[in-house]
Amino acid sequence: MKRSGSSQGPEAIGHAVREHVEAFLRDVAPPVNHAFADRIELFATTMARWGIKMNLTAHPDDPEEIGFHVIDSLMPLALTDVDLIGRFAASHDILDLGSGAGFPGLVVAAASSGRFTLVESRRKRASFLQVATAEMQLTNVVVDSRRANQVALDARFDVVMGRAFGDPNEFFALAMLGLKPGGLAILYANPSQSFGAGVRRIPYRIPRHGQQVDRILAVQKRI
Repeated sequence: MKRSGSSQGPEAIGHAVREHVEAFLRDVAPPVNHAFADRIELFATTMARWGIKMNLTAHPDDPEEIGFHVIDSLMPLALTDVDLIGRFAASHDILDLGSGAGFPGLVVAAASSGRFTLVESRRKRASFLQVATAEMQLTNVVVDSRRANQVALDARFDVVMGRAFGDPNEFFALAMLGLKPGGLAILYANPSQSFGAGVRRIPYRIPRHGQQVDRILAVQKRI
C-alpha cells in the first residue's frame, strides 16, 4: 500500500497526525487531558522536522504511520483493564526503557499526569526527546541518556514500560528491579511473542493503513 505524507511539510504532517489520532479517540474515548491533541500535533511536527534526517522512525513523513505509533502507545490508557486504571496518576513514577522516538513514554506522558523518566542511550534520539519535551511544554518528563542496563534501578517506580525493546526476558528482568511491590511491567508486543511465567497478555486491535493490526500488552506485576 502506498504511504501518504511524503510531500507535506512538518506543520501539515503534525496537523494530519492530530486529526488521525482524534478520529480514533472519538470512538474509544480514553481518559486523556485537554491539552493532549495540541501536544501530539507539536510532537508529530517536531518528528517530521527531525525524523527524515535522523532516521528516528520508519516513514517519519507519513501521518498515518506516526498516528499508528501514537495510538499504540496510548493503549494502557485506552483499555479498560482494572490493573491498568490509575497507574499513570500524578503521584506515580513511570520509567520507559529504550524510549527511541518517544514511543510509548513521551506519548503517554502527554496524556497523563504521572512523572516520567525516559531512558534512551542513543545521543541523537535523546536530543530529539529533549527538544520534543520542550516543544510540547511537558513538565513531567526527564530524559536519561544512559543505557537501560546502566540505570540505577532502585525499586521506586510504579510502572516500567518498553516498546520494541528487543529481548522480552531482559526487559522483564530489568523491570522487576525498578518496580515497587505491586508495580507493573508493561511491554508492547506482537501476539506471536512468547513470555515467561507470570506474564499476562492483554490483546487489542488498532488501525494501520486501512487494516486492523493485532497487538498485546504483556503485563507482569511485581509481588
